[in-house]
Amino acid sequence: MSILLQPSHFKKRLIPILFSALLSACTANFFGNASESMLQQDANASSDFYINKIYQAQKFDEQQTYKLLAARVMLEENKLRQAQALLAELKDLTPEQLLDKSIIEANILALQNRNTQAEQLLLSLDKTTLSASQSARYYDVFSRIAQNRYDVINAVKANIKAEQFLTDVQRKRANIDRTWALLRQANQGIINSTNTEGDATLAGWINLTQLYNQFLYTPNQLSQGISQWQTYYPNHPANHLMPTELRGLLNFQQTQLSQVALLLPMSGNQLIGKTVKAGFDAAKGDAIVNVQIFDTIETSLEDILTQVKQAGITHIVGPLQKRNVDTLINNATLAQGLNVLALNSTNNEKSIPQMCYYGLSPEDEAESAANRIWNEGLRNPLVFVPQNDLGQRTASAFNMRWQQLAATDANIRFYNQATEISFQNAEANTNEVQAVYLVITNPEQLAEIKTAIDNSGRNIKLYSNSRGHSSNIGAEFRSLAEGVLFSDIPFFNDMTSNDVKKIAKLTNNDYSLMRLYAMGADAWLLINHFNELRQIPGYEVSGLTGKLKAGTNCNIERDMTWFQYQNGNITPLN
Repeated sequence: MSILLQPSHFKKRLIPILFSALLSACTANFFGNASESMLQQDANASSDFYINKIYQAQKFDEQQTYKLLAARVMLEENKLRQAQALLAELKDLTPEQLLDKSIIEANILALQNRNTQAEQLLLSLDKTTLSASQSARYYDVFSRIAQNRYDVINAVKANIKAEQFLTDVQRKRANIDRTWALLRQANQGIINSTNTEGDATLAGWINLTQLYNQFLYTPNQLSQGISQWQTYYPNHPANHLMPTELRGLLNFQQTQLSQVALLLPMSGNQLIGKTVKAGFDAAKGDAIVNVQIFDTIETSLEDILTQVKQAGITHIVGPLQKRNVDTLINNATLAQGLNVLALNSTNNEKSIPQMCYYGLSPEDEAESAANRIWNEGLRNPLVFVPQNDLGQRTASAFNMRWQQLAATDANIRFYNQATEISFQNAEANTNEVQAVYLVITNPEQLAEIKTAIDNSGRNIKLYSNSRGHSSNIGAEFRSLAEGVLFSDIPFFNDMTSNDVKKIAKLTNNDYSLMRLYAMGADAWLLINHFNELRQIPGYEVSGLTGKLKAGTNCNIERDMTWFQYQNGNITPLN
């Protein structure tokens, strides 16, 4: 017997069923949409934050999303291998997750310089399905591909497209700064021959770069030119957010010296301080500038700075000793109102208004070595550094630069004695080592390690720092070191020049003291261009210790000269 349900009874039974089904669907859609929404937005936290979220998430879909977010941020943190490992764990992804994974994979390919594969992967994506954040990342990868191909203009064009999708001010500013850095460092011939017809934003960037290149060494005109550029391009992205490097130029004032305080250790047998002073005095020559010497051995730094301010002196060169530089760093108010060119840097170095750091830093040599090895097409260097402060600083600087160039860590080994270094397969851990960068403290160590390489029978190119170069090197050593490249100050380019002979005589042919003499001479050069170096990006002066310009924290960077042992001689390289 069948039962016929009345409409009212049917409604009462159906509604709970429909409501339950609807609630289940809405719940699934809610979590699914929330997960997809996270991928469509910027990832603003650290990779550790997202890793923790993976373990906290209870739903498989959410775990997948957090893995994607963690991998994305890992690339920004130079954790390429960790990002790859995380992507390898992913499975059964939704279409939205697959899309985001593809952008991350394209970024990884670009970081590995696998440009064609990265480009093909990007072009396979449907751009119309990308969110604003994903679109910005999409063009960021295209920019990286172009940079890998040394195609500055297409990299800039990609950045311009990315900027249109950015809403976060911090990311907009970072994109502006990256674009400006590309153009500022670009070949001027490329800049001047770029066709900007129909692209007002690119035209604005090119005109700003041309303006900068034209007036780089006439800062007052550069400042006026930037103001005029702002009037001509009122709606340009770089007008709304001026590149960080250029903001200080709008109120630029040229360096003017009348008095200088020179802070050096001078009491007793302070050969280092006296040698730096000799170079400083020689470079000053007949310049009408009053220089007062303050002995940092006899008088405390605090008392010296009090005397300097009472005398109305505004420009200081020094101190030289690290402990005194640290005193300035830890008590920045001591230097308030003063322009200070410290003649050393320390691990505590930080950005302090109107203060720069200059010295014969081993970090400069390490960065130069990384650049040299990379530019010569060698991709698998082995770096040997001593187990001391010199080694730690050099290793850190080399690795930081290598990460920027190769998107991976450098292979660094520490040693206590040079005799510990071997070049058998077990030591090198691979047959693919193409180059060795060796940080040493004396020529004898270079001889030992060069012999070890020769005895290994392996074709390895050897690079070294300046401490293996001294006046004690004889013909036998030069023959043994055949082919070795090393960095040093350009002052040694012509050992037969009268200037070099004069200083060699003054320093008893001690190369370490000759470098300090050159450093003293360049200290005079730098203090005379203090404002220019601090405020004009890319501004450089050519000195005895290299081409000098201000880097991070106004640490004066040196462009090293490279030399090579060839046929029993030492030959400067371009």
